[in-house]
Amino acid sequence: MLRNYIKIAFRNLVKERLYSFINIFGLGFGMACVLLIVIFVRDELSYDKFHEDAGDIYRVAWWSQQPQTRTPHPMALAMVKDFPQVNAATSLSPLWGPGLTRETFSVRNLEKDITFDERNILSVDSTFFDVFSFELVKGNRNEVLRQIGGLLLSEKAAKRYFGDEEPLGKYLAINDDSTLLVVEGIFKDVPANSHFHFDALVSYVTIKAFERGDDPYYTWADFGHFNYIRLQPGSDPNELQEQLMEWATGYLEVSEEDMQRVVEENMHFKLQPIADIHLHSQIRWELESNGNIDYVYIMSAAAFLILVVACVNFMNLTTARSTDRSKEIGIRKTLGAYKFQVTNQFLGESVLTAVAGMVLAGFIAEVSLPFFNQLTGKTLEISYLQHPEWIVILLASGVFTGIISGLYPAFFLSSVHPVKTLKGIDKIKPKGATFRKALMVFQFTISLLLIAGSIIIYDQLHYINNRDLGFDQEQVMVVPMKNTDLAGSFEAMQIELSAITGVEAVSAASNIPGQQFNQNSIFKTEDPQSRVSSSEVFVDAGLIDVLGLEVLYGRSFLENNPADSSSFILNETAALNLNLEPPYIGSEITWSWDNNGQPPARGTVIGVVKDFNYNSLHSPVRPLLFCLRPAYNHVVLKISGADMLNTITKVEAVWKQFEERFEFEYSFLSADLESQYIGEQKTARVFSTFSFIAVIIACFGLFGIASISYSQRMKEVSVRKVFGASIMRLLSLLIKDFARLIAISILIGIPVTWYIMEKWLQNFNYRIELSAMDFIISAAVLLTVALMTVTYLTFQ
Repeated sequence: MLRNYIKIAFRNLVKERLYSFINIFGLGFGMACVLLIVIFVRDELSYDKFHEDAGDIYRVAWWSQQPQTRTPHPMALAMVKDFPQVNAATSLSPLWGPGLTRETFSVRNLEKDITFDERNILSVDSTFFDVFSFELVKGNRNEVLRQIGGLLLSEKAAKRYFGDEEPLGKYLAINDDSTLLVVEGIFKDVPANSHFHFDALVSYVTIKAFERGDDPYYTWADFGHFNYIRLQPGSDPNELQEQLMEWATGYLEVSEEDMQRVVEENMHFKLQPIADIHLHSQIRWELESNGNIDYVYIMSAAAFLILVVACVNFMNLTTARSTDRSKEIGIRKTLGAYKFQVTNQFLGESVLTAVAGMVLAGFIAEVSLPFFNQLTGKTLEISYLQHPEWIVILLASGVFTGIISGLYPAFFLSSVHPVKTLKGIDKIKPKGATFRKALMVFQFTISLLLIAGSIIIYDQLHYINNRDLGFDQEQVMVVPMKNTDLAGSFEAMQIELSAITGVEAVSAASNIPGQQFNQNSIFKTEDPQSRVSSSEVFVDAGLIDVLGLEVLYGRSFLENNPADSSSFILNETAALNLNLEPPYIGSEITWSWDNNGQPPARGTVIGVVKDFNYNSLHSPVRPLLFCLRPAYNHVVLKISGADMLNTITKVEAVWKQFEERFEFEYSFLSADLESQYIGEQKTARVFSTFSFIAVIIACFGLFGIASISYSQRMKEVSVRKVFGASIMRLLSLLIKDFARLIAISILIGIPVTWYIMEKWLQNFNYRIELSAMDFIISAAVLLTVALMTVTYLTFQ
C-alpha cells in the first residue's frame, strides 16, 4: 500500500509539472528565508551564553534618569567580601584618552621592528578569568594579570607581532618605547557573539603602577568602571539588587541632600544578566553598540509570515485542484478505499512535496548565505556536516509543514461522494471556495504589511539621514589624534593645515557628534543643590565655526584670549535646565569635572548655542558644555569639494611632519553619523529583501489559482466570445474576482500595518509621521504586481 502511495504521488508530481513547481519552489524559497532568519535570530540570542554558567553572571549598572553601565572600581571586589551569594567579581575598563574616548597605543616588537596601532585594550582585575570563560590557550590562568608589566594577547594579535614564534616571555614596547610589557598569556580570539571584544588585556596592577596612586578614578568617588559579578548557583539576583543601594552608602560619601535626591528619583544599582545585555541594554557607556530585541521580533515575525504565505499557497493549490482529481477519488472509493486511506494518500503527497521543498530550501539557503551575511554584517554559516541537526530540523520541518499544510485539503478531498463524482455532478463545495478566498485575502494582507513596513522603515531612515541636525556635517573631515602629546603642537599644525589649498578651516575637539561624551554635573554657583548632568567637550576656539553651530546669545570663543580659558559655552537645553535668566550671558556656573581630585572649576557663560543633535536621534538633546582646553582627540577640518583626494593627500603629508609614530587615519563626519543607524539599515535591507520574496511567493500561488480557475471557465469564455463579448469585457470579467480579493486584503492590511509601524516608530525621539501616501503606494504596488501576475493567463 505504501509503495502504491509513493508511486501515485510521484506520478502526480510529474504529471502536474506547473503546480508541482509552484508548490515546491514556493515552499523552498519560503523555508530558505525562514532558515536564514532562524540562523540570524539564533545568533542574536546566543550572545554571551558561551560563558560557563552564563545565567549566574551579571553586570552592575547605575540606574537613574540617564542610566549608565559604569560604577565604582572597588565595588566588584567589595561585593565578594560582603555578600556570600557573590561567588566572584571583576572590574574592567577601556583605557581612556581626553573626553573619555578610547586611547590608541603604538605597540612595537623591537626585535622585528613591527609596529601596529592598538585600540582594543582593556584594563582588568586579576579576577577577570574567575568571572568570564574566555579561553586561555597559553599561560597559567591562575597566575596571569597578577604581576606588574604583564600583557595578554589574542591569538590574532600574537600572530601579527610574532608570527609562528613562541610569544610567551617576549616583550612589546608601548608608545615611546620606554614602557615594556611582557607577554604572559595568549587567549582565543573573542567570539563574535560577545557584547564586548578586545585584542589585549593589561592588569590594573600594571596600570596603577604607572599612574598616580591617589587618582580618584580608582576610588568609590568615580563611577567609571564596568563591574561584573558571578553569583552562587541558585542565588536570587533580585534579592541582592534590593540590598545594594543601602549597602553602597557605607562606602560612598553622599551628603544628606544628595541622598534625598537619590531616594526621590529612585536611583539605584541594577543587576543586568549578561545574556540580556546585547539585545536589551541601550544605556550610556555601552562597551560596544548592541543589538535590539525589537529587530529580532521583526525578523521572527517576517519568518513566520513568510512560512504562512508559503503554506497558504500549498493549501490553496491542492484544494483548488480537487476537481481534476475527483474521478480518481471516486474510483478509489468505489473499489473499496476507506476515507482514512484517501486521506493518507493526499497527506503523503503533501509531505513528499514539502520534504522536496525543504531539500531545495537547504540548497538555496547555502547558496544565498554569503549574500545574507553581506546584508546583516555577520559571518553566519550553515555546516550540514558539522551540524547534522540542521538536516534533521529541515526534514522534520518538511514533514510537519506537509502535514499542517495538507491537513485541510486531505480531509476535504477524502469527503468526495463517489457516485456523484463518477456521474460528473459533484462540484467543489461552496465552503471550499470560500475558504480558499479567505486564505488568499490573508496571504495578500501579509504581503501588504511587508510592503508597507519596508517603505515606512526606509522613510524613517531617509528622515534620519537627511534631518537637519543643527550643525554642518558635509565635507567635514575628522582625523584622530592618537598621540595625546600632539595637542601641544596643535597650533603649529593648524597653521600648516590651514595653508593647504582646499582646507577652509581647521579646529580640534575631544569628542565629535555621533560619539559618546563624558558627563559631569554643572550648577549655578549660588545654587549647588540644583545640579544638572551635562555632557562636556574640550574644544579649540574655532570648532563652533567649523561645525556651523548657531550662537543664539553672546559669542564664540576667541583666539588668544586667556580669559576664555575659564569661560563656558552652553547649549540651549543646558541653559534652560540650569534655570539661568535670559540672555544667560555673565552667569557664573560650577563644573564638577574629572581632574584627579582637584576642586570643581568655576566659570562665566559667554555664549549659548542653538540645540543640535550631537547624539543619535534615538535620544533627545541633552545639556552640553563647551570648554576651551587643549585636551583633544580629533582634528576637525572643513574642506572644499574640489580635488578632494589631492587635499587629503596634502593633509596626510602635513600630519606626518608632526606625527611619525601612529598611522594616519581619517573619516568624514557625515559617514560617522550615518554609522549610528547601522542596525536599522541592516534590518531595513533584510526586511525589504524578504518582503519582496514573500510577495513573489504569494504571486506564485495567485498564478496557480488563476490558471486553475481559468481552465474551469474555458467553456464560459468561449461561449461569450461566440456571442460577441469584447476583449476588455472578458478581461474585466476574469480579473474582477481577484481584484476584489486584493482590495479586501488592502482594507484589512492598512489598519494592521498602521498600528504595528506606529509602535516601531516610538523607538525614535525624532520620527516621521505615518502618511496615507505610504499606504496608497503600498496598495498600488500590491495591486499592480498581483494583476500583472494574472494578466498573461487572462489574455491566454
